[in-house]
Amino acid sequence: MAYRFLRGNINRALFPIMAVIIGAMSLVMTLSLGDGAKNIINRDLSAIGNNRILLGGGALSSRDLERIERLPFIEYAVFPEKRALIGGTLYRGYSKKALSAMKLPNLKESEVVLDKNQFLDSKIGTKIELETELGKKRFVIKDLYQEESPFETMKAGNRVIVSDETFEKIFGRNNYNSLVISFPQDEDGVEYIPMILRELNRSRFGYNQIRVLETPDVYKKVERIKDFVNKGLFILSFISLIVGGAGILNLIASAVRERGSYIGILRTMGMDKKSLMGVFLIEATVIVVFGAIIGVIIGIIMSYIAGEILKIPPYFSFFKLMGTLFFTMVIGIVFGIFPAKKAGELEIVESLKI
Repeated sequence: MAYRFLRGNINRALFPIMAVIIGAMSLVMTLSLGDGAKNIINRDLSAIGNNRILLGGGALSSRDLERIERLPFIEYAVFPEKRALIGGTLYRGYSKKALSAMKLPNLKESEVVLDKNQFLDSKIGTKIELETELGKKRFVIKDLYQEESPFETMKAGNRVIVSDETFEKIFGRNNYNSLVISFPQDEDGVEYIPMILRELNRSRFGYNQIRVLETPDVYKKVERIKDFVNKGLFILSFISLIVGGAGILNLIASAVRERGSYIGILRTMGMDKKSLMGVFLIEATVIVVFGAIIGVIIGIIMSYIAGEILKIPPYFSFFKLMGTLFFTMVIGIVFGIFPAKKAGELEIVESLKI
């Protein structure tokens, strides 16, 4: 009977089906593009502020860096001054731990890592000739990377990463005035400061002491901003789910309510209330299930198209896609129960008056 209702009045069924499709599609796009935007925001904010401290006040060497990186609670350490601009090339020296944290391979003396947005024609494994303080030197391209820190991308020069040893050999620098120490994201770096200072100052005998120049306050502020942005996007996605679901359900409920005359005829022919309610529920279920599946598929396609236009790569989670599908179906069917139940409880005389 439900199938005959749908087949006999395709035009009436198309409107709620289209509403379900549009609702499910909008939910998928909101979640996928919202997650994509959240990933971009988190990445950019993390590039601005990390869980780091800045030390200085005296001469520091690679030996100090190695001693610090041996501590188990240190992610990596790096000298901000280990940077040199030669012509149009900006060299940056990193330790093995720093390279690992950046997901880059360890580098030998003749190997470099290039910014792929600046060296567009470069390929991994090929050789490149670069200008150094020792003259032109040929390097093997070990890997390519993409700079994410907005502060780094604003600096002049084509970015080239070399190992700490290579940097000191080329530029002859062994002493530095500051050292950045990075901790894992879940560590409180402040509590380790006394231990780090004790390790660095132990052999300095009160002369040329190292002290803290900057604590992770910036990192903590950035973490609060990230948390606020994530909560804001979650609330917007949740509101979209509720609004989209309410619109879909309202259309399904209206379609059921408008068929009061059919109810009177069916009751007159002897159909009981339970069977009548089942007919409308099955019809609503078919509309919701069919529309939700089509809507999710179109939503995925439209997310990629919108992502290209907005420059926001969509991020799809299997569980969220299934959750969207399940949510649309369940809410549609649940809201369809009430008008279907009301239709089943109508008396024959009352239903014929509708």
